[in-house]
Amino acid sequence: MSPLVLSSVCLGLFAPAARCAPKSTPMNRKLQAAKWWPSTTDKALAGAGTNRRQLVIALQKVPLAQREGLRFLLENMPARDLQSLSSQFLLDHVRLAYEGFAKAPWKTRISNALFLNDVLPYSSLTETRDASSQLLQGKARLIVAGAKTPGEAAQRLNAKLFPLVKVRYSTARQRPDQSPIESMSTGLASCSGLSILLVDACRGVGIPARVVGTPMWANGRGNHTWVEIWDGKWQFLGAAEPDEQGLNHGWFVGDAAQARADVPQNAIYATSFKKTGLSFPLVWAPTVGWVNAVNVTSNYTPKIAALNPNETRVQFRVVDAQNRRIASAVAVTDAATKNEVFHGVSKSESSDLNDFLSALLKRSEHYKVSVGGGALQDLVVGNQSEQLVDLTIATVAAPIKAEESAQLKMALQAYFSVSSAQQNTWKFSPTLQNLLRDHEEAVRQIAWEAYRAAPIHQKAKQDFDGHQVSWNQYLSPYTFNTVGTRPKNGWGLVIAMHGGGGTAKEVNDEQWRGMQSHYKDHPEAGGYVYLALRAPNDTWNGFYDDYVYPLVANLIQQWTLFGDIDPNKVDILGYSHGGYGAYAIGPKMPDRFAAIHASAGAATDGETAALNLRNTPFSAMVGEFDTAYDRLERNKRFDQEIRALRGTRTDIYPVHIDVMAGFQHGNLRDGDMLVEMLPAVRNAVPHELSWLMTDSVISDFFWLRTDSPAKTREVRATCRDNKIEVNLTNTDSIKVFLDRRLVDFDKPVTVVLNGQKREMKVAPNLLTFCQTLARRGDPQLAFSAEIDLHL
Repeated sequence: MSPLVLSSVCLGLFAPAARCAPKSTPMNRKLQAAKWWPSTTDKALAGAGTNRRQLVIALQKVPLAQREGLRFLLENMPARDLQSLSSQFLLDHVRLAYEGFAKAPWKTRISNALFLNDVLPYSSLTETRDASSQLLQGKARLIVAGAKTPGEAAQRLNAKLFPLVKVRYSTARQRPDQSPIESMSTGLASCSGLSILLVDACRGVGIPARVVGTPMWANGRGNHTWVEIWDGKWQFLGAAEPDEQGLNHGWFVGDAAQARADVPQNAIYATSFKKTGLSFPLVWAPTVGWVNAVNVTSNYTPKIAALNPNETRVQFRVVDAQNRRIASAVAVTDAATKNEVFHGVSKSESSDLNDFLSALLKRSEHYKVSVGGGALQDLVVGNQSEQLVDLTIATVAAPIKAEESAQLKMALQAYFSVSSAQQNTWKFSPTLQNLLRDHEEAVRQIAWEAYRAAPIHQKAKQDFDGHQVSWNQYLSPYTFNTVGTRPKNGWGLVIAMHGGGGTAKEVNDEQWRGMQSHYKDHPEAGGYVYLALRAPNDTWNGFYDDYVYPLVANLIQQWTLFGDIDPNKVDILGYSHGGYGAYAIGPKMPDRFAAIHASAGAATDGETAALNLRNTPFSAMVGEFDTAYDRLERNKRFDQEIRALRGTRTDIYPVHIDVMAGFQHGNLRDGDMLVEMLPAVRNAVPHELSWLMTDSVISDFFWLRTDSPAKTREVRATCRDNKIEVNLTNTDSIKVFLDRRLVDFDKPVTVVLNGQKREMKVAPNLLTFCQTLARRGDPQLAFSAEIDLHL
């Protein structure tokens, strides 16, 4: 036996644990030579599962000069990418990244660490991994040709790329975390989608870039995402929001300056591909923890000087009758001196939802505001650091010929004077039907005047004259006083509800008397009626039982008929017992109110539905030591529920809950709540509705109706661009009411019910209009067409 063979045998005998070397073949020698990566990479490969072979192929084929980059990506990428990305995707992306960087004039000023973490990566957040980088690189290269610095190049991209690829901001985008290819396919993207697109384009031409954002502004008005690029230091820009002042300017500077590094929800984060131990908070995917981040709050908090303590940043949002944001001239004048103190143009739907026209105005001062050169509106600045003011440009009714108007008025007066049985079979002439089709707003005004004058309101008039409201056997007296001067569209109505509840009548009467002056008068905020409502009994739930809701509806109708109020300016609020009432009444019937407030109350299980507050301002105030009956915790849970419902959006659920430090149940400082509430204007026809029924009493909800309301029945509906989408849960039918504020009757209407699609022609009908007007007793809740939907 030769010595060589003997050595082999001895190795097998005396070292049984050792693995014999594989047979040496050309293929094995090639594979062994290709194994250049360290154990840290092998550790990452261990998490690739069945995709390990793809990653190994990439490691074997990557050119020598690009090995470090591929290794960096593999050792830092999340598990989902390890388990799914193909070798070809990785090799193509790495090649393009190195090629793009090699052509950058500023490449010698970029460190290797910056290149690896902020130029090389194929992703920023949770977007789809696709060929976006390859698609964008050529377009970006043409735009930045001749640029000398990363900052100059990034600003060119921000100004020219989005128009080139035809992508704009919109809340109608499919997902918040779209890849550039997905955004370009629809032309719509969120602020996150826009930022992802700009970051990809920057990286493709060798500009270090990263996504930056906050899960919630410190003022509670939502989240936002933007971009940072490296040019000697990290500098920011708003994606698709080029600023002529250059880098480090944008509408969100003031919001960012209030960020709090030590409060995770209000801090500012920048993405990092390299693992950092800190996660980038994703509002649309709160359980995802694999997007790495660094806390960069300190880069933003000193950006602006502290706000003058005597000034408030007033933010203006102008909407049309369909609640769409529009660009319109806004002018603010001092009410005393008549001098103009500010003017500007409001933001349209193409701007981020948190981007407002802003002005610094003196606190506690009275101003006049005009929109588009129209009539002046009152504005009282509060004592908070920020104040959002919604301004609506009303629809002007097209005129009707005098002869036709008289004919319509006579027919409507006749209709509202007959019995309900006769009304059900009533026939309006084709001429009058055409008037509704062509002059809806003018017909709305004439119909309302005919309804008001009809001889069917004797009981309501008796109650009004007696300062009381009733429903069935329940009766509530009230006191009222007018504050300020009558606005153009009628008085506002403030319904205030007292504390007390399940106690002696004398105690509740005393609480009622206290409520008659609890909330301070604010005539400078516009004229309104302050109405202190007495509960109809002395029970513990006097303001939140099934009889209360029709009682309050009768109260509003009574004042709309006889009190010269504007039904779009009705507010309701209360303290303690009344706060519980606001927590129940407001979410059950938000279509009746401009704003709702509850002090020292709490949500009631099975009665308070946060889901229903999608479009209506709601606020609550509770003391941090008000723990009786679980009040504090109920408010906190309600706040958490609202935040979950709101998600990534900032245009829905205008709700905030304030926990007052140092306070118990009594003496909360809510006396000036009307300053915050009075500017609100009801939107009677929002384009998105969420309705969770919590009783068997309320049948109508904005433009939805059911004949059989019951607990747990849920409807979610949208109406946009002549398309109605409805999803039903625990019910099989719903009625949808429409008018020209929601659809164009000259075009087909598409209806999608629980995923089933159909197209139909819908026509306005004067009888439907009159029936809904009579049922709701509110001209803004009268509709001209009805669609019955059944599963």
